[in-house]
Amino acid sequence: MSDALPSAPAAARVKRILPFLVLALLAYGGFRLYRALQPYEWSGTVEVRTMNVGSRTGGRVKTVLVHEGDRLKAGQPLIELESSDWPAQLLAAQGQLLQAQANLEKLERGARPEEIEQAKARAQSAKAAWSESKTGARSEQIAAQRARVTAAEVALKKAELDAERMQTLFDKGASSRADEDNAQLQLESQRAQRNALKEQLDELVHGSRKEELDQAHARAMEASANQKMVESGSRSEDVKAARGMVDAAQGKVDSIKVMLDELTIKAPRACRVESLDLRPGDILQPSATAATLVEPDQLYVRIYVPETQLGYIKVSQEVPISVDSFPHKSFRGVVEAINTVGEFSPRNLQTADERADQVFACRIGLRDGADVLKAGMAAFIRVPK
Repeated sequence: MSDALPSAPAAARVKRILPFLVLALLAYGGFRLYRALQPYEWSGTVEVRTMNVGSRTGGRVKTVLVHEGDRLKAGQPLIELESSDWPAQLLAAQGQLLQAQANLEKLERGARPEEIEQAKARAQSAKAAWSESKTGARSEQIAAQRARVTAAEVALKKAELDAERMQTLFDKGASSRADEDNAQLQLESQRAQRNALKEQLDELVHGSRKEELDQAHARAMEASANQKMVESGSRSEDVKAARGMVDAAQGKVDSIKVMLDELTIKAPRACRVESLDLRPGDILQPSATAATLVEPDQLYVRIYVPETQLGYIKVSQEVPISVDSFPHKSFRGVVEAINTVGEFSPRNLQTADERADQVFACRIGLRDGADVLKAGMAAFIRVPK
C-alpha cells in the first residue's frame, strides 16, 4: 500500500501546480467566452459611384464653367464647345424639311381647279385636231388655196416676163448686171412660192397621211390620259413616299438639334466635380471623357465575407459601419447585394479551413456619412454572432 501512495514531495508539487492549472483553465474558458461574444468583423473599402461625362459631338472647348471640387445641380453646364458648322447644317436640314413638307402637301391636296381645267382644255384641243385630221379640209379651204395658187402662177408669169425683158436690155447694154440678177432672183422666188402653195393644195385635196392620223390620235389619247390623271389626284404610293421623305428630313433636323445640344456638357444629376483637365482651346474627341463626376449620395462599402460566416449576413440587413477616421462613431449601412460566386478559393473544398478561404463579395450601401466619408477609406462591419 505504501508503494501506491504518492510521496510527500510529489503531493506538495501537485498542490503548488493546481492553482496555476485552475487559473489557466479559467483564462482559457474566459478567452473562449470572450471570443464567442465578440461580433464578426469584416473589413472593406469605402467606394463611390462616379460618372464620366462627355459630348457625342466633340470639338474645340469654348468655355470651362466649373472647377474641380465644385458641387453641381442636375442639368448645370460644365463645358461649352464651339458650334463649328452645326448651325449651318441645321438651316440646310430645315430647308430640306420645308421642301419635303410642301411636296407632301401638294400631293395630298391634288391638282388645283385651274390645272384640271388646263388639262381638260388640252385634251379637247388634241381631240379636235385628230377629228380635223380625219375629216380633211373643207371645200371652202380648197377653193381658197386654189385661188392662192392661181395668184402665185400669175405672179410667176410676170416675173418670167420681167426676167426676159431685163435679159434683153442687159444684152443691149441698156441695164446693169445687178438689175438682171435681181430679176432672176425675183423669178426664182415666185416659182418657189407657187410650188409651195401647190403642195399645200395637194395636201388639202388628198387629206392627211396615215402616219399623221396616227400621230394625231396618239396625242389625243395622251392628253385624255393626262386629264384623267390630273383629275384623280396623286397615287397613294407617291403620298407614302413623300411622307417618308418628310420623316427622313425631320429625323435629320432632330439629329442635328441633338448634336447642337451636345455642344454644352451638363451634369446628369446632383454631383461633385472629381477631375476636369480641359481648358479653353483644347480639342475634345467625340464621346471622350471630359470630366469625372462623383455622386456623394452613392457611397458604399465593398467587403468580403468568408463562406463559413456567410449565413450571418443577408440582403436588406442593416449593419453598422465604422472607419478609422471616426473611431467613436458608426454609420448606418444596408446590405444591397451579395455575390453568388465565391472568390480566392479552389473549386473543390474539403475541409473547414479550406472552406474559410472562400469569400463572397458584398456591397453595403451607406445611408449616412456622405458629408464626411471619402472614397478609399478603410471600413469595418461588425455583426453580432
